[in-house]
Amino acid sequence: MNTSDKNIDWDKILSVLEEGAEAPLNEEEAAVLRNFAEMKERVQSAGRFPAEDGWQRFTAARDARTPKVRYIKRIAVAAGIAALIAGAGIWFSRQQVHTVTPAASQALAVLPPAAGIQLRLANGSVMALDSTSPVTQNNNGTQVKMNNDGLVYEAGSNTKAVTQPDTLVVPLGNSIRVSLPDGTGMWVNADSRVIFPAAFNGPSREVWVEGEAYLEVAARPQQPFIVHAAGMEVKVLGTAFNINTRHITVQATLSSGKVSAVAGAGNMLLSPGEQAEWNRSTGSLQRRKVEVRRYTAWKDNELYFEEAPLSEILTSLGRSYDYTFTYGDNTLQQLDFTLDMSRPDNLQQVLDQISRTNRELHFKIYGRVIVVSRQPK
Repeated sequence: MNTSDKNIDWDKILSVLEEGAEAPLNEEEAAVLRNFAEMKERVQSAGRFPAEDGWQRFTAARDARTPKVRYIKRIAVAAGIAALIAGAGIWFSRQQVHTVTPAASQALAVLPPAAGIQLRLANGSVMALDSTSPVTQNNNGTQVKMNNDGLVYEAGSNTKAVTQPDTLVVPLGNSIRVSLPDGTGMWVNADSRVIFPAAFNGPSREVWVEGEAYLEVAARPQQPFIVHAAGMEVKVLGTAFNINTRHITVQATLSSGKVSAVAGAGNMLLSPGEQAEWNRSTGSLQRRKVEVRRYTAWKDNELYFEEAPLSEILTSLGRSYDYTFTYGDNTLQQLDFTLDMSRPDNLQQVLDQISRTNRELHFKIYGRVIVVSRQPK
């Protein structure tokens, strides 16, 4: 990587990587950021989620746990990231990737996701989920397969209780529909993980969600369905709702039926159009009226934002298409947009739509890093 330290503000690069800060980048800084993102992509593609700890992480106590925060001196972080980037620079220079050229800045955001969906079965085998995945016999007699409807579990005749679950890992840029053996439909969004048994043989049906999922639960009054979501429990008999654990607040949004949301010392019954929001930091559980589509459009393969800040939209798009955004102007994040469209196959089509709405915006693509700035005068 033919860059000179005198042309690179390492504090600025650190702020972008560590805090998501907005900063105008020169050619050399943009090249460093791009190379770091490409290196990160290659590391992540080797496996973003550790499989072996999945069940242990979710079978811990259901009560909320205070997240641990590690404080590292800024200079140590800067040194570590600089060393990492330097190492990446050596590797990428061997791949003949140097400074950003005018042609590179005109690249299109059409890359497929860096990693695909995996199903890690309780018997230790791993399925890479695509349309060509073969039918697999699970260790309790359940058949697991992929078809045009997504991932399908077909319960076998074996009634033996399942003691270990399967783990579904959905990386950035992916989503999938799952048909559980009880007839429940589950849509799992990008950057999520869901843990569930291959058969529901106990007094209740229980799944664990990390990230975001939408569920249409098959009614079984004698066997309640329970979703564990980062300290919140959602209990249902038959209903449809969205669960999201990505933020400090865990959100359960009800589309139809009724659910009971339990978190900490709080317990509330939701009606359609209501959302339970549990703040993991303060321990408060609150109810509020919401526009349900805002929280569920993704499962219908739609992009829907109503007067939302650009930062919120791009964060969601980055997750859906496996890209990282950074800003060349602090004020751009607060621009409000309304976006209502079917989800296209690639991110470039969405960026084009946003650009047509506001001609001020300019997107520069460097691999999986996109720099958002104002159009040059």
